[in-house]
Amino acid sequence: MPTYKIDISYNGTNFHGFQQQPKNRTIQGEILEVLDRLIDNYELNYSGRTDSGVHAKSQIISVRSQHELNSKFVHSFNSLITNEIRMNKLSKVKDEFNPRFDAKSRVYRYFILNNSKELPFSKDYVYYIEKNFELEQLNNISKIFLGEKNFQNFSKLRTNQTPLRKILLSKWSVQNSKFIYTIEGNSFLHNMVRSIVGCQLAVIDGKISIKDLKKSLLNPNDTRHRFMVPSSGLHLWKIKY
Repeated sequence: MPTYKIDISYNGTNFHGFQQQPKNRTIQGEILEVLDRLIDNYELNYSGRTDSGVHAKSQIISVRSQHELNSKFVHSFNSLITNEIRMNKLSKVKDEFNPRFDAKSRVYRYFILNNSKELPFSKDYVYYIEKNFELEQLNNISKIFLGEKNFQNFSKLRTNQTPLRKILLSKWSVQNSKFIYTIEGNSFLHNMVRSIVGCQLAVIDGKISIKDLKKSLLNPNDTRHRFMVPSSGLHLWKIKY
């Protein structure tokens, strides 16, 4: 059966994450419900799971189907699914394409808002902190995570998972009233990005030192310094192939 690469985006606020769960509303559950109405005898794969409340600008899924999928299918899908999820584009790819295992890296962004005037329009997509940050200080801290590191203290490991991950980009920028943290890695662990951001903010607030942060990466059994930011500010931004 032909394989189709599909780019989707979603607002994760009212979902219990991406992966299908029997009694909870999930992104995958909504997608499967619509696909069942449009096509039969298909196979769905995805690039990775996002946690409860996390958004995606670009999540990649693949569908193997005996049906010819085209722009009409995209229109039909979007007309049937909740407006919290959109199918952005679709392309036919090699039959063996796998969105998870063929991915070279994943990019996440975390948005912090420090202007309350924008809060009514942005609250579902940001973490609001009424505080000014120094960009240079943030970027000096963010460099600590570059390279291959042990992120056991920055995640909730699932069974048989290695805590080693390679970070290719770890950088802060400012856009209007938002501080934006961009991180790119080969893959990420459960809650890893939110923990990385939380620990950086903890250094800024004086709760821990940069030395403490470095120790957390070197000593996987040091669980004293764990901090987590809300899921609302986290966005799966791009999957690179």
